[in-house]
Amino acid sequence: MKLYPEMFLSPWHLIVLLMVLIAFIGLIMGGYDKKTVLRSTGLSALIFYFMLTIPIGLITQESLYKEETMIQSLDQRYEDKQANGQLHGTQDYVIAYVGAYKNEDDADIVVYAGNYHATQTFSGHIRVYLYDSEDEEVFIKTYEGVTLEPGEKKKLDSTFTSHPMTTYRFHYEAQPEV
Repeated sequence: MKLYPEMFLSPWHLIVLLMVLIAFIGLIMGGYDKKTVLRSTGLSALIFYFMLTIPIGLITQESLYKEETMIQSLDQRYEDKQANGQLHGTQDYVIAYVGAYKNEDDADIVVYAGNYHATQTFSGHIRVYLYDSEDEEVFIKTYEGVTLEPGEKKKLDSTFTSHPMTTYRFHYEAQPEV
């Protein structure tokens, strides 16, 4: 498990402040002495923080892991294309990558795209084809009106499929608007 800073301090952690404030006010209204109020408030802050951080960490870790691996895969595909001398037109600098993350009964399909051109913005549509191990189409989708600034990488889509896939391959076409 990789740790990300977003797991330990997020907007959701404001709930901890609210709960600590409620505990603090409750202890004061209960007539406890100052030492007990401060000790109990501090202890409740730690307990609330850990109780909230564990589920946030599990949820955040999965999504950030997917984002990190998708961007690494985009970068690798660009480097492969560059090494093979396949960068000729503006659309060649637009790279798409499809990742399939298997769950128990289905697969989470995530589509990312990146513009690796140094100066030109890509504006157009990207068509993605996903095939299973027997070359049957699982997923075909066109993303219209995609705008990618130079160097920008972003998530285009996330969907689920119950189609059984142990391996897959994908193909994409980037077509600039004229």
